[in-house]
Amino acid sequence: MMYQGKTGFNWFTGVVEDRNDPLFLNRVRVRIYGSHSHDKQMIATADLPWSEVMMPTTSPSLSGLGTTTHGLVEGSTVMGFYRDHLEMQDPVVIGSFIGTPQEFYRVDEEVDNEGTRKFTKIPRSTEDGFNDPRLDSESSYKGKPDGPGPKHINRAYGLTLALDKSPKNQGSDEAVNYPRELYLGTSDVNILARDYDDKTYPVIEIEEGEPKRDYVEPVYPFNHVHETESGHVLELDDTPDKERIHLYHRKGTRVEVDKDGNYIEKVVKDKYSVILGDDTVTISGNVTVNITGDADISVGGKTNITSVDDITMIAPKIKLNG
Repeated sequence: MMYQGKTGFNWFTGVVEDRNDPLFLNRVRVRIYGSHSHDKQMIATADLPWSEVMMPTTSPSLSGLGTTTHGLVEGSTVMGFYRDHLEMQDPVVIGSFIGTPQEFYRVDEEVDNEGTRKFTKIPRSTEDGFNDPRLDSESSYKGKPDGPGPKHINRAYGLTLALDKSPKNQGSDEAVNYPRELYLGTSDVNILARDYDDKTYPVIEIEEGEPKRDYVEPVYPFNHVHETESGHVLELDDTPDKERIHLYHRKGTRVEVDKDGNYIEKVVKDKYSVILGDDTVTISGNVTVNITGDADISVGGKTNITSVDDITMIAPKIKLNG
């Protein structure tokens, strides 16, 4: 067997069509330009060779250490090389490309009796390669219950279908294929890294007591964004004088640190805090607690309350039991 490096590299580019590796080895199936037909009746997704994905040196890729999985999805355009050189059965993916996605179609060429060439745009389907293979799968997931991460369809075939619950889709449970409609005709770079307007975060509703997000003004290329298929978002924004950190759960719970170091925490459901040791809270300013329901405090030991000024208690009735 010939190995790359000694005799040069045999490079390729292609499109990921399957990432549901049955061996959990982080592999993907890639339809490769120049090697595989776009017609899946000739070469089905299941017949494509598995490609290993090269991870960065910051990921040990050993005994569960590092980053898994890689982050590629069906429809990702990737580049790599063949480890077995000209045999081309052992591909390795080394990276992915940012692009400008267009509508799903392919171009068929016909030549009439007079020799005139005619080109026709034909909408792509699951029979066409070099795109997300799940184009006809949306109806399979409408109305399905919530669940963690991607939903799996036809696991034997290895396809996955993500539900788009991203901030830009307002938490919808509709199935999504790639590229997403929001990105058609524009860059694949996350829109949060390029721009900010009222449409960027339609699901972040400012509640009473929550500061307005007028401090959010990311400027490309300073906002480093990581978004998952289900809509979880991490922003590390280094925009000069607007630096912030933002962690967002697709249901709306989020934590944000603004440019001045203010800490904003929002929980859309219940919150639990369990401390198995001591808890010390030091507050240099004032404290305001607003509770719309009941409040219960249970102490298993002594309770000491010390104030250097007046203590005021206002209620229709005050009961003190010894």
